[in-house]
Amino acid sequence: MQDTKVYVPRVEDMESQMRMLHITNMDDDLILNHMNILEPTPLDSSGNPRDEVMQANEPLDLLLLPGLAFDRKGGRLGRGGGYYDVFLQNYLLLAKDKGWKSPLLVALAYSPQIRDDPVPVDPTDVNIDALLSCNGILTFNSEAEEQISTT
Repeated sequence: MQDTKVYVPRVEDMESQMRMLHITNMDDDLILNHMNILEPTPLDSSGNPRDEVMQANEPLDLLLLPGLAFDRKGGRLGRGGGYYDVFLQNYLLLAKDKGWKSPLLVALAYSPQIRDDPVPVDPTDVNIDALLSCNGILTFNSEAEEQISTT
């Protein structure tokens, strides 16, 4: 775990642009934004720009994703801004271009957030691979099932 890198989202503008920036210390590296959400400062404590996941030399293993509701086929309903979907599309394209394996896309949910009926999705929405709740783990593809069963 010592080599684990943690990247945290930082919203850049109202045009669904979000960067994932490397942090090393939650107490020192995060500040409240205008919506009272903790996000990384653009510069580290030495005044240097933070490493960004889109310039990383190694692939991500796992992405934890938020959502308001989820369905039993991997659909994820966000807040409608498209920030995560735009980021995911760009990162998955980068991973493909570099020959990297796609990261496991996992969401955490309370049981009432999991719906039997489909959540509304657009063609640009990216489905999750697995969903964790207090009732267990739902996987939505064989690759996710294999990755989760070996960890």
